[in-house]
Amino acid sequence: MIDQFLVFKPSGIVEFNYQPGKNFSHVTNSFIEDILVSERKIKPVAGSEVKDDEADEEDDDFKEEQLDDGEYQTLGSYASDTHNLKYLFYRNQSNEKLVFVIIFSSLLNFRKPYDFLRDIKNLYLNSTSEKFEQFFNLRLKNLESSLKTTSDSVTPKEQTPLSRDVTPVVEKPTKKSKKQIQAKSGKKSRKWNADGSYYEDDGDSTPLDFSQNLDDTGSTATTANLEQLVGNKDNFGKTTKSGEFLVSDLSEEMDMILSSKAAPSSKKADSSSATSKPFGFLRNIIGGKTITKEDINKVKNALSHHLVKKNVSPNIANSLISEIEKELIGSKTQNFTTVEETAKQSLKQQLIKLLTPNSSINLLNEIQSKKVKHEPYVISVVGVNGVGKSTNLSKLAYWLLQNNYRVLITACDTFRSGAVEQLRTHVNNLTKLAHTPNQISLFESGYGGSDLVAKIAIGAIKHAKENGFDVVLMDTAGRRHNDSQLMAPLASFARAADPDKIIMVGEALVGSDSVMQALNFNKAFGANRHLDFFIVSKCDTVGDLIGSMVNMVYATGIPILFVGTGQTYTDLRTLSVDWAVNMLMS
Repeated sequence: MIDQFLVFKPSGIVEFNYQPGKNFSHVTNSFIEDILVSERKIKPVAGSEVKDDEADEEDDDFKEEQLDDGEYQTLGSYASDTHNLKYLFYRNQSNEKLVFVIIFSSLLNFRKPYDFLRDIKNLYLNSTSEKFEQFFNLRLKNLESSLKTTSDSVTPKEQTPLSRDVTPVVEKPTKKSKKQIQAKSGKKSRKWNADGSYYEDDGDSTPLDFSQNLDDTGSTATTANLEQLVGNKDNFGKTTKSGEFLVSDLSEEMDMILSSKAAPSSKKADSSSATSKPFGFLRNIIGGKTITKEDINKVKNALSHHLVKKNVSPNIANSLISEIEKELIGSKTQNFTTVEETAKQSLKQQLIKLLTPNSSINLLNEIQSKKVKHEPYVISVVGVNGVGKSTNLSKLAYWLLQNNYRVLITACDTFRSGAVEQLRTHVNNLTKLAHTPNQISLFESGYGGSDLVAKIAIGAIKHAKENGFDVVLMDTAGRRHNDSQLMAPLASFARAADPDKIIMVGEALVGSDSVMQALNFNKAFGANRHLDFFIVSKCDTVGDLIGSMVNMVYATGIPILFVGTGQTYTDLRTLSVDWAVNMLMS
């Protein structure tokens, strides 16, 4: 396992720091003094930098590569005490530089570290800071599966959150360097336009006045920054042979970035070459033996603690470990396999089984079936306050527009001030992104009490049927899940609207409270009616602490349809079970 990974400028400003254990600043400082400051070059080793499966040695080399558009990168090696350091200098056409550094034990059999550095550099330069942390964790997990240590005495330590405080800061980054290198730190203040787009500001106190230049509909006449609102459409998804537009998952997006930057001769590392060891601190018993209760007791506390650190509810973590205990007691370990490794693999299978839907999820087929009958498909979006219901509803609308469906967005949040206006802004923007005129519209009747909500829902469905809309997306008011008075109107709403699907938006960062949120919303719609799917929002803010997904699915048995990864209309991904389990087990 790697001990540290850094991205910094030659001036000393750190942009990214991954540090799972102790601080290896002495290695980094020695490297800076010997290489960066003195500009000493490592003696090249001929033929060592070959991207070929036959090249087992990639050590102690120095190589400069010319990239496209006047960009250069320099690859080299540095040794200090018991650790090796591999580095990549990147210089763009404006002569702005970044240094990518990986530090690992000299006992580690690290094959092709420069391929890893190249991949991380490409991901860093072609993604936002939030996405980069997710991509880094995913790429690191792939790396760990291909590493093979030469000694069991080197074990990873408990992972701590990513930090950005390392090495002395020499100078303050300029605005020019921030734009050219796309620095991930030192953000400017963000101000929002009326159309939902934003711009970065250095502290200008210009008043936020959007009262001018309004058209007859009450929206601003200024054209929305559509590219900013849409995000990266290329990574959003792809159209199948049958014409359906399917949303990508995070692992597919990372592969797309890397494949677009990879050399033609590059090949993927063999992920089966070694077994990863995220629970190395549990290593004790090796060999083929019958597992006893005492053996499980030695590892289950550590496994449970690991899950809790990932935001899994303690009760659910203990329940999962109990299932493992029942499964393993009396069974035999494979030859040369530890009890810890056997327990870890059993936990992994439990998580895969839990997060994998029991039945096929194909909303597009269901929508098409109702379209043939000239009936609108009704989807209601619910959740607590502030989780991003309206934002994720607009992402669903954008996805449906890519499938050429006519969408009617319905404002059933009649309580929150500005809720209708927020949806109108989304509809105005999505209208500009639609393939045909009148492909998306807003149905609203202003603000009022809970009785008005049911009337709006019934009216929207009738309007959709009469005017040829294929899908009705209903936004609802956010409500506290533990307030029975606020939750009560959901039952009457469900009876009146009778939606085909009810989707709850839950936050990835909420932690153990996600259990009660999911349970209370699931039982709020009356007899024989419950939630159908989850959308887990704000996954770009939590790194690998995605235990809320486990909490919601375990508590209700309801699958996750999508995960939200940002603020643009394309920041929506299908759940990759492999990605989620890798994050939970890392």
